Parts: sequence; structure tokens; C-alpha cells
Amino acid sequence: MKNKTVKLMAVFMAVAMAMTACGDSGGDSKESSGDNQEKSSAEESSKEEESSAEETGSEDADSEDAGADGGGSAAANIPAFEDIEFADALPVNPPMADDVNYDYDDMSVHYDLVFQTYSYGEVMPENDPIKKWLEDRFNVTLTLITSAQQDYETTMSTMFAGGDTPDLVMFTKPDTAFVIGGQGLLVDAREMYPYMPQTCKFVTKTMIKATTMDNGEIPAVTKYSIQDSDGWNVSFRQDWLDKFGMSIPTTQEELLAYAHACTYDDPDGNGVDDTYFILGAGSGKSLQMLNGFAPFFGNPAYTVGDDGKLSVPMMNGSTENFLKFANALYADGCLPSDWYTIQWEEAKSYWLNDRLGAVHAPNMIGEYCSHFINDENKSDLEYFEKLVNTWVYSDKAPVEGGKGSAGGSLGMLWSIPKKNVEGDQGKMLRILHMLDEMCYGGEAYFNTVQGGGNEVYAADGYDQDVRFFNEDGWQVISKTSEHPSDAGQYGASGLALAPWQNFGFTTKWMANYVREEEDPDDPTKVERDKLSAEANDKANAAMAAMDRWPADALLYSTAGLEGTEMLTEFVNAEQYKFIVGERSFDEWDDFVQEWLDQGGATIVRSVAEQLGCELPDGVE
Repeated sequence: MKNKTVKLMAVFMAVAMAMTACGDSGGDSKESSGDNQEKSSAEESSKEEESSAEETGSEDADSEDAGADGGGSAAANIPAFEDIEFADALPVNPPMADDVNYDYDDMSVHYDLVFQTYSYGEVMPENDPIKKWLEDRFNVTLTLITSAQQDYETTMSTMFAGGDTPDLVMFTKPDTAFVIGGQGLLVDAREMYPYMPQTCKFVTKTMIKATTMDNGEIPAVTKYSIQDSDGWNVSFRQDWLDKFGMSIPTTQEELLAYAHACTYDDPDGNGVDDTYFILGAGSGKSLQMLNGFAPFFGNPAYTVGDDGKLSVPMMNGSTENFLKFANALYADGCLPSDWYTIQWEEAKSYWLNDRLGAVHAPNMIGEYCSHFINDENKSDLEYFEKLVNTWVYSDKAPVEGGKGSAGGSLGMLWSIPKKNVEGDQGKMLRILHMLDEMCYGGEAYFNTVQGGGNEVYAADGYDQDVRFFNEDGWQVISKTSEHPSDAGQYGASGLALAPWQNFGFTTKWMANYVREEEDPDDPTKVERDKLSAEANDKANAAMAAMDRWPADALLYSTAGLEGTEMLTEFVNAEQYKFIVGERSFDEWDDFVQEWLDQGGATIVRSVAEQLGCELPDGVE
């Protein structure tokens, strides 16, 4: 059993102690008014559920208590947490919510609820249409508290210290949830997941382990992140591959051959050696883009080896082999002179102007095309088709035995303060019902985290959205340029969508929809849009299908360890020396010992303790 080492921050200890001494707060439940349009049907549904529960003789104690304590109805088919089969990895094609129901939630009971999350500086409008839609759909009065992201932790701790806690709070990292959950102040997520069937489809075994405390309790529920690391991949120039008579590389030999051709075989045909393979763009502080190749040479995370000892990338050959590859690129002249010092935005001048043969980035086909399309050439469909097919993403690693960077990162962590739902499990079930429907594939996904659709803006007379999931489960969206969320009518900068997106938005499975609306001033627009959508969807599908390392790094933390403050800077400087030949790989063992002496050993010992495994040879 793994042992998490968590340093309890003094401020949260004080917060937890203060909260323990405070009285109840948060929203109260009450019977809904006669104005609620869903009341009659909800009551009929509730009666049917009660009848069904009596016939089946349900012995679910939690369900019975829920009905007695305020709003929860006896619910059949609610699994025990231990019986939930969490997946090994996030789905390639995401499942829909066709097989879920929320019969456990008595919708005839009204609740006043307070949710808390952060924004990116936007002010939530008083007449927020998304909030109104949620209130009508779920028979609640909802207050959404937000603060700027940089102030979020302070705001949250103040609320806990004052005892005025919202009914739903959000954490951005497990350690904070562990501090407060460790004081017994949060509902155990093992009591929450059974009522969130859609969310459970997007939670992996590793994510569960990463959010479990030493005592076995789980202080928060989670799912996918907004932008996971597996939304990044290496893309190659298809036109250059064609010119070289090559295919997308799948071995290190092929990759180096392509890199050499990009640099010396004049792929742009201008007769000048001004093209290169790739660059770093880390502003002189890191390898940045070039570091995207590291997972192709081994798992970048610490793992437990077959011998029961900790496997360390710096010591098992993974990092060394990657740096040898980078050194081969440098020695062959495949990197421009400013590959290390140039900043990310400035580096775009290379790939946007056809001077790079590979880029490690999210899908950037649209940005590339928009850079070259203007009024003079936008009607040339042959030219545009060539543009959208310039860059190609592969669903395979370009090095034999390699894998893509890990997917399945933790998203936002949602917790319910225990005192807010004591004696009223029905209130907790309503919150879980709402959260689950806002999950990808849920009935409330498009109308909340995706900015609202036709139903949300019906009062504005808006009905122009096309939003659905296609046959593979991919999210398909088309918004008009007159979408109310962008029109400024809900504030000077438009509707503040970021706080809603925290509840379940993701870029992971996005597909595109093209409207068949001809523009008399731009007769080729629809065809261009179709070509662009096809190219972007193909790229996203390739990234989603790539075999990737498991998210082992979620199971430990190396942040804040005493004596490791300067280690990252040291590693970056030495890695640069190995790449440019200032340091020989004959000195690799010496470098590893230097790394251990300057804080690496502290990290190794901490991770081994957290993972519950033996130390590797050479570390005591």
C-alpha cells in the first residue's frame, strides 16, 4: 500500500480547526413552489421509484436514510464503491450517458445551493443564463462564488476559517484536499462516486489512487482535465516527407534520417540551407519543445520495477538515451542556432514560415492555415487543401518501443463539506446529480461547460447552435458569430464562461461541424471549412489513439522537498551541455552522482517512500 507524504500547511491546519468549531452553514432545502414546471412529473417519478423500491425490498440503508432525511428517494442499482470498475486509461472514444439514470434524486424537493470555483478575472453577470438554466432544470436556487485564480486558495481558506463554507468546493491539487479531508471535514468520495455513473467512466484506477489518503478515504471526486497532456504530440511536414520519399518515422533511424533531410535536402526548394528539423523554444531555461521527444525513449515518470525497486529515469537509461538523440540532432546541424534561447511565440516564425520539419505542440493546423490565407488566395481550394494537409500527426511513436506522454491527468477536484449535508443526504445527491450531468456526454454538458446552447438562450430568441455527439462519441460544435455568450450583452467582455468550464469542459475529444450556409461574398468558404474540419479531426483522432505511458506521476509528489530548490536549474544547465557537446556522455555516471548529491537522492527517497518500494541501487 503506498504511503503518501504530505506536508500539512499551517494555514490549512488553522482553517480545519476553525471549521470544526463552527456551526452549520450553506444552503437549506425546502419544498419547491408551485411555479416549478418539473414538479408534477418529478413527484410522479418519485412515487414510481418508491413503489419500485417496496416491490424489490431494497435494503440500501443509505438510500432509505436519504429519503427520510430530506429529498433522497430509495434508489435501486446504486453500486458499492468497491464494485465500480474504474478503467486503466481514459477512453479513446468517449462514452455517452445513454445508460445512466438519476432515480435516486427526488426532484420535487427544492434546494438552495452555493458552489465555489475560480474565474480568470471575469465578473459573473447577475442575469447569467447558464445559472438560470441550471436552476430551472434541477429545481435549485444556485449561488456561484468565484474569485480570480491567483486569489482562489486564499479565498477558500478564509471561507473555511469563517465556517461559511459553500456546499461544493473545488481544489486544484490533492494536497490541499488531503489537509482538509484529513480533519474529517469533507464527504468521503467513496460515498459520492456510486451516484455519479457518467463521471466514473472518465476516472482511471491511477486517478483514484492519486486522490486516496493514507487512511483509505478520498476527499474529492475528479475526472478528466480541461487540456490533458495527451493533447500534445509531434507533427511532421507531409509535403516534405513526400518530397524525400519517406513515410512518417517509426524508428530512431528513420527519425534521424528525416531530420537530416529537413536540414540539407532543400525541402522548400529555395536553394538555401535555411530549414531545420525542430527547436526548443524554452527561452534559455528548458528544452521545451524538444523535450516532447523524451517519452519516446522511456517512461519519464518514476515507476516501480519488476524487482520491486524504484526505477528512476535519470538512472535507467531513459533520460540518457533521449539526450543522446538530441545531441545527434545538434551535431548534425538539425537545430537552428537559437534553438535553446528563442521564446515560444517567437519560435512560431520558424514553423509558420516553412522552416521546420517537426513541431511538438497541440493541434495547430488552423493557425498555420490562417497565417497564409488572405483575400487574394482564399478562393483557391487547391491551395487551401495543400495547406491543411501540410502537417500530419501520427498515432504511433516515432521511435521503436516508445510511447506518447502520459494521459489521464487529474482535473478539478470537487468536494462537499460534510457539515453542509449532515442530516440531508438528498441535498448531497442533488449536487452529485448536477455534477454528473455536467460531465462529458451528460445531458447538461453543452448547456453549461460548453457555454450554453439553444435552450439556454431561448429567451434571447437564439436557436442557431448545432451541438451534438457523433457516432464515435466525439463532441461536435458549431456556434454562429452572433452567439449570445460572445455578444457582450452579459457584460463588457461577454459571458464569463471560464467558471462553468471548470465543471467538466475538455478539449480532448473535440470534433468539428461545418454549416452548409453559403456566403455570397465568399463562395468557397464552406468547402474550406470542410477541408479544415477534416484535417483537424484527423489530427485529434491520431493523438487520441496513440499508445501512451500510464499517468504514474500522479501517484507521488516531488514539490517542495527541502534541499531540491535548485535542482531543476542544475539539470537544465547540464542537459544543455550534453546536447551541445560541452560534456561527454562518458561522464554520465558522474552527472548522475552530482544530481543525487544536489537533491536527486532526496527526491528518490521520497518517491520510493510514497510508492512503497525499495530504493534503487546506488541510493541509500
